[in-house]
Amino acid sequence: MEPNRELALELYRRMAPKYDRRGAKWPFAGLRRRAVNLLHLERGHSVLDVGCGTGLAFPILEEAIGTEGHIIGIDQSPDMLAKARARVEANGWENVTLIQSRIEEASIPQQVDAALFAFSHDIARSPVAVGNVVRHLKPGGRVAVVGVTWGPWWALPFNLIQWLTLRRGATTYEGLGRPWSNLQKLIPGLQVTKPVVRLHYGSYYFARGERR
Repeated sequence: MEPNRELALELYRRMAPKYDRRGAKWPFAGLRRRAVNLLHLERGHSVLDVGCGTGLAFPILEEAIGTEGHIIGIDQSPDMLAKARARVEANGWENVTLIQSRIEEASIPQQVDAALFAFSHDIARSPVAVGNVVRHLKPGGRVAVVGVTWGPWWALPFNLIQWLTLRRGATTYEGLGRPWSNLQKLIPGLQVTKPVVRLHYGSYYFARGERR
């Protein structure tokens, strides 16, 4: 089953008012920070936040790139992006560009040093979306992903939790065994790890690599 844009817009319209309360909690906050750390960002870097949602990664990215850097946040949901815009204004960040668009069709204004995919399964399962992001990475630009995947066969209760988790924010379970596969085709040598996060037993994954 392919990602469903109309269903995704409706999911995130309903989720937007309460998304931060859930997304900022354990384990998501720690997993998101760990993914950002994989980018090895430096002051002045430009970074693309793919499916940025309400901008929960923005404070972590700002810590790394400073006011000299630039964040481009893209999300198709006007409701989520309105929350992101409010976050930017509340913090006085002048180095954030927000784009409301499907990633497949997004007009990305520049080549970037890094791209972050955080809990964006539908996007990761779209070859066109992933291709658009990778094309806008500078040579040597880094990419990092954190997302949901199936845990080992014996972890059935945790897989059930992940199934319920994904249902709240994605419209397809296609590729859940290897959700990084589209990115792996474009980033040779992509490194994938499935750490044993407490109480989740390998049902989250990280991926990182560079555009060569």
